[in-house]
Amino acid sequence: MLSALRRFGVSHALRASTPRAVASGLTPRALQWHPSSVASLQIPSKALYHVSAPRFEAQAQSMTVEESEELSKFSQLADKGLIDPRIIQTIIHKMKISDMTDVQKMTIEETLKGGDVLAQAKTGTGKTLAFLLPVLQNILVDPKLRLNQRRMATTSDIRAIIISPTRELAEQIATEARRITMGTGLQVQTAVGGTQKRMHLQLMRQHGCHLLVGTPGRLLDLLSDPNSGVRAPRLSSFVLDEADRLLDDGFSDAIQEIQDQLPTHQEVDRQTLLFSATVPSEVMSMVNKIMKPDYKYIRTVKADEVPTHLKVPQKVVPLNGFENALPAILELVKNYQAQDNERPFKGIVYFNSTKEVNLAYEVFRGLLNSPGNLRSGHPLKNVRKYELHSRLTQARRSLYAQKFRNDASAILFSSDVTARGMDFPDVTHVIQVGLARDRESYIHRLGRTGRADKSGEGWAFIHKREHNAFKEKLRNLPIERDDSLASAFVDRTDEMATVPPETQETFAQVKEAMENVPEELRVDAYKGQMGGLLGTFDSTKTMISCMKDLAVHGYHLSEIPSTPSYVLSSGNSARRPYKTFSGIPDRHRMNSRGRQNSGFNDRYNQRGRRDSGYGGSFRGQGARGNRRRENFDYDF
Repeated sequence: MLSALRRFGVSHALRASTPRAVASGLTPRALQWHPSSVASLQIPSKALYHVSAPRFEAQAQSMTVEESEELSKFSQLADKGLIDPRIIQTIIHKMKISDMTDVQKMTIEETLKGGDVLAQAKTGTGKTLAFLLPVLQNILVDPKLRLNQRRMATTSDIRAIIISPTRELAEQIATEARRITMGTGLQVQTAVGGTQKRMHLQLMRQHGCHLLVGTPGRLLDLLSDPNSGVRAPRLSSFVLDEADRLLDDGFSDAIQEIQDQLPTHQEVDRQTLLFSATVPSEVMSMVNKIMKPDYKYIRTVKADEVPTHLKVPQKVVPLNGFENALPAILELVKNYQAQDNERPFKGIVYFNSTKEVNLAYEVFRGLLNSPGNLRSGHPLKNVRKYELHSRLTQARRSLYAQKFRNDASAILFSSDVTARGMDFPDVTHVIQVGLARDRESYIHRLGRTGRADKSGEGWAFIHKREHNAFKEKLRNLPIERDDSLASAFVDRTDEMATVPPETQETFAQVKEAMENVPEELRVDAYKGQMGGLLGTFDSTKTMISCMKDLAVHGYHLSEIPSTPSYVLSSGNSARRPYKTFSGIPDRHRMNSRGRQNSGFNDRYNQRGRRDSGYGGSFRGQGARGNRRRENFDYDF
């Protein structure tokens, strides 16, 4: 034990003193639940390569480790000599965190023993600190580094690599690591796509690197390039964060290739940590490849815990047209600000294309209380506006993410780059415009709110004719229809529609801001949005007609853009019998002036004017319609 302490420090000494499991049959022990109802087990090597995901879950719930004194406060980690006091002081005094989360309680002490760990943990539970503390401590106690002797670190001093599925999450992890190691001499560097490879190399060569955080592609690029000089011959820690998403995004081969660039376990004994919100068979396959047979599995998700997507209130607003979306969002924020809420509005608005994100951001940034009067002020007072998507430089993405994270009240227009793993505190609203690409995307977006035991709510703004696809994707979720936003149901194609004064004001504010955005951006957003709608409407012809309404009455384009050939070639056959949310076939509905619609015709002639086609206001009851609140007329 003492020799291990002298050679490798606290974590390795703990590991050396801990008996390893031997290959044996799977014999469940008596249940001994920890107070937090979290299971931790050691998987014998005999079962490792033969266990299926369902059986693995069953074993996880039937096996535990021995009881031990539970650490609940960060100060205890320093008192017991487990974590460097400088790190603990930073966490307690600068980050103002004193108590550990359940995930931190159950994983930190175990990972400090030095063995491989598979931890099932959701985002927003403090898991970043949970894996950072043992990794950083392992580096700080390495006698070969001598961090306090002013020796210049080099690119070959890398002791830990953390892999993240996205640039934003990698930057978030690196930022937290730098913050808690300030004053220790430990160097943290990033290697993420979207930035110049030369810049990463220059920073590593100038300052050295002990902890490297990155995305799979850029990490593989650096490690496999013989001219980069980036090596990790003494790597002691290897971490996969959001492992299930890494595999969902197709990074399995890249991770294996990164492993091939690292020293083998026989050459250097390193610890592998794998954190994942779920443990499907794909994750188990990765575990089999990169982790030692005697790894520990720690389940930090309680068996009876209600998932976020089942406990966060969710509402869907069936828009009369796409042109109603931005006014409805503005009305939603106004209504929230007008109420006496304990928490200020802080929301994320998701779109399915980067051009839509950029357009919405520019429109909301340019809103004025009195259109045309620059001195009238913004209708959303004290709400900061940000955008986040893949077309921004990494520097801007990092800056906007950090600003939104720190702001008390803000609205972030985003693509799916923030939908998973990103931790933004105190988000009150998640708003999704259009159908998410799949059920998982919807759920992960929704997961940005209702975190850390805070309340939140989810909103989905969809075209009323997208209800069939919405039903198919999100069946059995607790989603209620909401009719409270007047601007969502006005037929903006009907100049004679009766519109309340406050709704007219909202429309005017959005229209003026929209017209001030360069038309090129509006056209690009139109095209980007159309590309994501295939398969969400009952027919392609319906979708094209609705998009033309958006071009004229929402984006206020001088000309309707031509429909892409790939859209036209997708066909016009209906997916199922056509009906609207009210259940009335649209061809038999009356418009707001009482006339029956003439049929399924293109609404626009060659000059871009609206012809008499099928249309009319939502629910056939004028501009406002029936405002009663109700559930959908089908099961979710």
